[in-house]
Amino acid sequence: MRKTGVQRLALISIVLLIVLIFAGAVVRVTGSGLGCPDWPTCWGELIPPSSVDEVDFDKLEERLPRYKRNAERFGRDPGSITIEALKAEYDPVQTWIEFTNRLLALPVLLSNFLLMIVSIRSKILPRYGIASFALVIISALTGIVVVASGLHAGVVTIHMALAFLQLFILTYVLWAGGRMGEPRPAINGPSRGHVMLLLACIMIEWAMGSQIREVTDRLMMENGVESRGSWIDEISDSWVYLIHRSFSWSILIAALWLGHKANWQGFVPRLILLVVGALMIMGLILSTSGIHAAVQVLHVGLAGILVSAVFYWWLAAMPLTKGGRGA
Repeated sequence: MRKTGVQRLALISIVLLIVLIFAGAVVRVTGSGLGCPDWPTCWGELIPPSSVDEVDFDKLEERLPRYKRNAERFGRDPGSITIEALKAEYDPVQTWIEFTNRLLALPVLLSNFLLMIVSIRSKILPRYGIASFALVIISALTGIVVVASGLHAGVVTIHMALAFLQLFILTYVLWAGGRMGEPRPAINGPSRGHVMLLLACIMIEWAMGSQIREVTDRLMMENGVESRGSWIDEISDSWVYLIHRSFSWSILIAALWLGHKANWQGFVPRLILLVVGALMIMGLILSTSGIHAAVQVLHVGLAGILVSAVFYWWLAAMPLTKGGRGA
């Protein structure tokens, strides 16, 4: 079936959002979250400076009281926000990594804005188009809070959770945004309840993984990126880590079981099996060979692909009902 404009925009938005999730993972593993100490500018400029000598610290000093107020609001010591501290923290690589991450958010904003407009004009799932664009705005505002809070672990987790919520909405639009009267895509084999078991396992695993990520973020903040090799020793005795590592096998078993019930047919089931297998291999690498940066980035990004694909499978496994496409 030929996709509608709403479905094409939803698919484009999903791809762009997953790219942004990968970029966010790069920011996190390189410790570049504060590469730009302000927002929406970066070091007071629309285009960040490439060396500390190019930073206009007079301009930043004018904004220092606001930075201090934001720091105090989110539990940071406002006394730690000084021009001298900012000079010491400047790193051109981290600055451009964070700035690139912000740039990649712009296509996500544009695609979701177009999705909202097209969905309203075509009357295809307009409320979902509006909700998806609203989530982009909320995520952007949360990004401001992330910077102002000095990468507070809970705020970073909320920021990531909003991205996953948007993936759910966009995936629904991709599945349900067809033409009036056309049947929605269906995947033969497992029932909705069966696929929900896999989706539930993935979300439980994500929740535990978020707690582990908060620990690694704290270790990075305290000891620097160069301490990465010792992180696995720090977290290996945690009960959350031990459960997270063992629970991942339930996802593999559930995926294999569903694949068998689907007779190993269809793009979505095969994609899910491939991604789950890749994530298992990466999990083994992370648990036995240390928290490698590249593996950690791939692990986070592929998790976004997996969530979207499994949710699509759950939707496609639903028994179709009368009443059209919804709104």
